[in-house]
Amino acid sequence: MINLLWLASIALVVTAGAGTVVAYELCRREVLGKDTGMVAIASSAFRHSWKQATVIGVLAVAVAAVGVLTLSYLPSLGLGQVLVPLVIVVLFLVILVFWCLPLVARFTNPTWRQLQNGFTLGLTTPGLTVLLGIAVALGGWAVWNFMPAVFLVPGLILAWWCYLLEHFFIKRGFVQPDAE
Repeated sequence: MINLLWLASIALVVTAGAGTVVAYELCRREVLGKDTGMVAIASSAFRHSWKQATVIGVLAVAVAAVGVLTLSYLPSLGLGQVLVPLVIVVLFLVILVFWCLPLVARFTNPTWRQLQNGFTLGLTTPGLTVLLGIAVALGGWAVWNFMPAVFLVPGLILAWWCYLLEHFFIKRGFVQPDAE
């Protein structure tokens, strides 16, 4: 039984990136008002980007593990010693999940280029990245204080972020307003 649970947890970790890309693509289609079948969109997004999304998702899990390890030093070192490394880890995690994975869903590039573009966009647009960090922190606070919010808050943050990203991509000329 323990082996089965271990295997299931590994499967969830490995498919987290691809699942996030599918969720982003479904949300993007909803934001753009494109009406096609959800199953067709999800399977197409999964087939198109599962390799890159899995690599980026596993990288995000590794960064999150570094964050948990950093957080574990809080009782012995104190907040002053842990705060800066923890902020850096959270920044990397936010960029991986909210910049790199949507780029995988939206554009066709090699994986290293998706990572480079995601970090470039995340670090050169600090206003959007900080705004996203605030939204994630408020969402985490809401979930921490009211557990049923876990069913609503991630979807709200995703829909809001998809809306902002689509306008960002169009404004910068990365995509055409009517592009598929």
